[in-house]
Amino acid sequence: MTVAIDGTAYAPAAVTVKRGTRVTWTNQDPFPHTVTAPGRFDSGSIAAGASWSYVARTPGQYDYICTLHPNMKGQLVVE
Repeated sequence: MTVAIDGTAYAPAAVTVKRGTRVTWTNQDPFPHTVTAPGRFDSGSIAAGASWSYVARTPGQYDYICTLHPNMKGQLVVE
């Protein structure tokens, strides 16, 4: 499963995956972003053109933001 970071947004903004799925966020913007669900996961800074992956092992709903651009919001649901 791939989520694009483009136009200062996550696309798609909400994804639902099965437990064990690798989700990859790819930054297509010309500046860095993060994928941060406080207390759950944090990508750190993802440079322009770079990607970061997370293996969704624990079922639940994870709301995440970009700490550099807090208006960017996404949601990962793990079944």
